[in-house]
Amino acid sequence: MANATRSRSAERLVDILVELHLNGVVNRSALMEKFKITERTVYRDLNALSPIVEHTGNGQYRLIHSPQAPSGHGLHHTIANFLNADNFFPERNADFWQQLETRVDDNHILILGNNAEHTVKMDIRRHLPNIEKSIKNCNVCQIVYKGKTRLINPYKLINKKNIWYLQATENSRLKSFSLSQISWFDIHSATFTPDESTLALLEKSPGPWASEDTFEVKIFINNNISHYFRRRNLLPEQELIAEQHSGTTLRCQAAHENQILPLIFYWLPDIQVLEPQWLKDKLLNTLEGYLAQEPETLT
Repeated sequence: MANATRSRSAERLVDILVELHLNGVVNRSALMEKFKITERTVYRDLNALSPIVEHTGNGQYRLIHSPQAPSGHGLHHTIANFLNADNFFPERNADFWQQLETRVDDNHILILGNNAEHTVKMDIRRHLPNIEKSIKNCNVCQIVYKGKTRLINPYKLINKKNIWYLQATENSRLKSFSLSQISWFDIHSATFTPDESTLALLEKSPGPWASEDTFEVKIFINNNISHYFRRRNLLPEQELIAEQHSGTTLRCQAAHENQILPLIFYWLPDIQVLEPQWLKDKLLNTLEGYLAQEPETLT
C-alpha cells in the first residue's frame, strides 16, 4: 500500500512539473480538483518541490527559475533541441506536448535508432564530467587514445548514430576521438584560447568528420536504389548532378574516406565511385584483398 501511495505521489509531482513547464504556473485549488486530493496533500506535494517551486500568492505557484527562454520556449523545447527531435517531429507546438503523453501510452508511434555502444554507460560515467569541465574552462587535456598518449584542446562532445565522439584539436588540427577508445583522460592546469575558425567549422559541420580539408566525390547510383538517396541525403553535402534512365549521378564533399566507403560497401553492387581515382582504387583494393583471403578451415 505504501508503494502504491508513493507511486501516485510521484505521478502527481511529474504532472505538476509538466504543467509548470507548459503553463508557467499551477493553482493549488485546481490541483486539488484535478487529482481529487485534499489541500493537505497538495501542500505536501508542493513542499516536496519547494527547492524549485515558489508561492506567488492567491494559491499560485511557479518555478523559481523561470523555464521560459528568450524565445518563449520552455524546458521541454530545450530537451527536444538537445536530442535533435525536429528530425522526427518538425512541429513542436503546445498541442504536440499536450498530446505527447497520450501518444506514448497509446504506443501508436515507435522511433527506432541505432543501439548505443556496449561501453556507453561506463564511458559517460567515467569521462563526461571531466570533458564538460575541460571544454567549459578551455583546459588543455592529456588522453590515452588507442594506446597512444595525446595532448589535445577539447571543443565539443557529440553523439552520432549513438556513438560518442570528443571533437578536439591536436597540433592545431581538428580531430574526432571516440569515447570508447579513450582509456585515460587528464585535465591540465594550462588553458587554451578557442580558435574562431574551428568554432565556425564545428557550427557549420555538426558531425564527427568536420574538417577544413575536404575532397569532392562523384558517385553513380543504379536506378533501382536511387530513390533511397532522393528521399534523404545519405552522403555529406549531397548534390544531384544528373538523372538518366539507368541511374543517378551525385556529388558530395567528404572530410574522410570513412564517410564514404562504408556506405559504398553497404549498397554494392548498385553503386560505384566515379571520382576521385584514389578513392576508387582504395575501394577496389579493399574488395580484392577481401576476396583473396583464404577461408578458414573448419575442424
